Amino acid sequence: MKPIDFRNATFADLQGRLTGQRARVHRAWCIYGPGTTAEVSALSKISILSFRPRTTELYQMGAIALHAHEPSPDGGIYRARSDAEWLAHHAEQRAALESRQQQLL
Repeated sequence: MKPIDFRNATFADLQGRLTGQRARVHRAWCIYGPGTTAEVSALSKISILSFRPRTTELYQMGAIALHAHEPSPDGGIYRARSDAEWLAHHAEQRAALESRQQQLL
């Protein structure tokens, strides 16, 4: 899926996409985050080759957020959003998308 597809999906659709390896990586972020992808991958014992792409997907879905504005030497520091934060983020993204749409006359 492209980032716009995640933004256009309903929140329930997004939660339904947390299955398999993506769900495992999300749990790792919830348990071991905040941290860099390398740190959380090592702590969770999930291969970095699988962990990074799933983290990118979770970030695009809004389930993962940038935690620190200043990245560490090893990369950005991320954290899992709570369900309430994730829902609020999704609502903001939808509202921004809808406000930019032009009406056809």
